[in-house]
Amino acid sequence: MTNNPRVPLIKAHARSGGRPVVPGSSLKGAIRSIVEAISPSCLRITRARRNQLPQATAGCRDEKNLCVACRMFGSLGYQGQVRFSDAVLRKGISTGWVEMPALYAPRGRAGLYFERGQVKGRKFYRHGRPATGNTPVEACPPGAVLDFTVQFENLQPAELGLLLIALGQGEPKLYPKLGGGKPACYGSVEVRITELEVFEEMEAAYADYDAAAVTQDWQPYLEAAIGSDLVLAPQLKELANLLRLDAGRTCPEGNY
Repeated sequence: MTNNPRVPLIKAHARSGGRPVVPGSSLKGAIRSIVEAISPSCLRITRARRNQLPQATAGCRDEKNLCVACRMFGSLGYQGQVRFSDAVLRKGISTGWVEMPALYAPRGRAGLYFERGQVKGRKFYRHGRPATGNTPVEACPPGAVLDFTVQFENLQPAELGLLLIALGQGEPKLYPKLGGGKPACYGSVEVRITELEVFEEMEAAYADYDAAAVTQDWQPYLEAAIGSDLVLAPQLKELANLLRLDAGRTCPEGNY
């Protein structure tokens, strides 16, 4: 229930154990979409038909010949090497509610997404000043902090660097967007990594329950990624321009 008699119902925030969270699957999907866009990877989730996709971008089908995104995040019959925990709202911070525009399912077949029978590219939403509407939604307040961890196994240095870039740790910096309110400029986040721990000898880690990880600087991994063929520089630059914070940009009002 809300305190506003005009809006007796509200769309509740996702919760786990009674705590507001962003599900790990949502985090993983958002970061995977960035990795796909800035690396030579397939387009795994799309409503477009295979013949409408640019060459070599249709979803991987051979688990022995996967693109870097499918190797890292998983594919049909392949678990992947990266796992995300739920992002839990830090204690002492309370959710509130906002009135946002009504959102409708994307029109995946709309002509504006196609050019000469093929999709124009990947779809990302810009940051800006959130739009208002008449749909009450429970939301985390501006500046809220949510804590999560990312676990990875058997990543090459350049692959770990690619993951770090997608998490917004490189230059140019990327600011991911989360949640269903992205079209109305909600869901803007900044990821801040507090620590990177690596087991240098995985056999010892598996054999010893108390094996300690080594804290490492992540700059060398970023450099390994930028110096490799895993990061497509033009695409990274273009996406960074799309995902830059822009508090002065106003999202259009009304239903989407």
